[in-house]
Amino acid sequence: MARVPDDENDRRFVNNPFARALHPATERRTLGQWIALVLVSIFAFVVMGAAFVLPLAFGYGLLVRSHGRVGMIAAGVVAAAVYVAIIAGLVRKRRKAARR
Repeated sequence: MARVPDDENDRRFVNNPFARALHPATERRTLGQWIALVLVSIFAFVVMGAAFVLPLAFGYGLLVRSHGRVGMIAAGVVAAAVYVAIIAGLVRKRRKAARR
């Protein structure tokens, strides 16, 4: 891999002081920086997990508790269709990779 010129390193983080703090150029990360990085990573994992799981719960509520309201049923069907499309895409990608 080619060495990145020093001026390119400045452009990579777009002069973002937070990115520079997490990726120091010369010194190693301190214990506090490692703890902060771990906490931010755990928080991001929880948020992404919630973003994936909560719509399933909302879709269930929209479908089961709709009491005949057409809009709620349609929203639940759309949410379920999105998740079916995601799962179908993942299955297709795995099958394609397994054939190679």
